[in-house]
Amino acid sequence: MTVLVAAASKHGATREIAARIGARLTERGIDVDVKNLEQVEELGGYDAFVIGSGIYLGNWLKQARRFLDAHAAEFGERPTWLFASGSIVGDPPIADDPNALRAGLAERLVERTHAREHKLFAGKLDTSTLGVLEKAAVRGAHASDGDHRNWQAIEEWGDSIAHELESRHIGSGIA
Repeated sequence: MTVLVAAASKHGATREIAARIGARLTERGIDVDVKNLEQVEELGGYDAFVIGSGIYLGNWLKQARRFLDAHAAEFGERPTWLFASGSIVGDPPIADDPNALRAGLAERLVERTHAREHKLFAGKLDTSTLGVLEKAAVRGAHASDGDHRNWQAIEEWGDSIAHELESRHIGSGIA
């Protein structure tokens, strides 16, 4: 069984989450390819997918949305999980903040890809790396600078995916 874990990330924080999820799956004996989403060309060799995107202005990155649209049928044929990173509002920012995503976005992505879940994690904000427009947006949202990712929650989610893959014998023809 081989799982693709890939993410679109503007500043790298979401890629780091993908790497941590991939590491957890690997620790459980699952063969994993962790890639930047723009490096993914072919999905035929994978038995399952974990696809993520950074969240900007309430939406998945455009390249990630296009990737999901282009491969929706393939995701529907194999186990797929989706995640996003970018909840940066609040003190501290909370994961699964319903206001971090545009209304109904997670549900539409799950429906389009037949994903088993869409998980939203708190993100990381380093305003020193942002452009002028990005700084204005986060200032207007009263976003909190800092790394708000909950690594324990991310690892637990990776473990739950591994458990489901193991229990369903993904890759052996039994799903």
